[in-house]
Amino acid sequence: MTTPKAMKAILFTGSPTATYTSPATVASLILASQPLPVPTATQHLIRIHATSITPYELSWPTSAFPHPEPRIPCHDIAGTIISSPPNSPFKPGDRVFTLLPFTGQGGMAEYAAVEEEFIAKIPEGMGWVEAASVPRASLTSWQALSVRGGGYVKRGMRVLVTGATGAVGRMGVQIARELVGNEGKVISVGGVGSGGLQDLGADVVVNYREERNWEEVVRKEGMVNVVYDCLGGETLERCLPLVIDGGVVITIGSPPPGDWETLKGWEEAKQRGVKGDFFILEESGKQLRDIAGLWQSGKIKTSVGLIVDGLTEEDVRDGWTRGLKGGLAGSVVVNVA
Repeated sequence: MTTPKAMKAILFTGSPTATYTSPATVASLILASQPLPVPTATQHLIRIHATSITPYELSWPTSAFPHPEPRIPCHDIAGTIISSPPNSPFKPGDRVFTLLPFTGQGGMAEYAAVEEEFIAKIPEGMGWVEAASVPRASLTSWQALSVRGGGYVKRGMRVLVTGATGAVGRMGVQIARELVGNEGKVISVGGVGSGGLQDLGADVVVNYREERNWEEVVRKEGMVNVVYDCLGGETLERCLPLVIDGGVVITIGSPPPGDWETLKGWEEAKQRGVKGDFFILEESGKQLRDIAGLWQSGKIKTSVGLIVDGLTEEDVRDGWTRGLKGGLAGSVVVNVA
């Protein structure tokens, strides 16, 4: 197959000045022509068919995620192998998905170059859009619940998932269900789309829009062993009294490492032996293959909240805006080609 010398890509031009407190706007997302990535001796060239938007990437500072400029955003991709190293298990024509390294170029483009260690084959029966929605959401939840701390969640435990209606939270509910088994309990707190969480494995579904004092509803179900918080801030603070002595609070929202002391109620929780763990996920093809196995066995489902049909500036900006607004029951996925 003859590959072109250039490709269409969305560039994030606001990257150099973006901060957590002063994010760039969607106007900084620009459609441009870029040179095709040239794979190294250890990389695979992938033709991208779909990519998933990470809405809050517009706030990622360069200091936290060093990367080439101009920056191509979005790191979940699904596509076809075009070329591969001689000894790679992945061959041209293979359907694969991956979470591209955050320190490199993203996938809001027609092609990407990536190493073997980050790639997994897409399970039979999973489409491009579904596949692109999987890597970030599933790897984040898998690592939070099954990998961090040697695996915080065990069979028979009670787990609370906040932000449960977002893409990451929905995957967290399903993975928690698998890990605690029938003996355990999964409690979910979410907003729009909460009605579908029971089908994903939640024993208790609390809609914070209807229950202003949602933590009181959770408390009636009994103290939890593990909190998996996908929101941070005030929600994280309200979770602290709900954890058993010696329990664990995992958050992907806030605070950054070292800032737990700023949380209301943290000192008391710490005195009870509660452990706090804030983390940023790592890319892993091996873990993605494990997750693909869960999907094949029917233990997890994908969640797509919105499909953007085509790599155009206007449509991508609109989809990104919808993702930032929230209220979607799953990922925002862009059909690239």
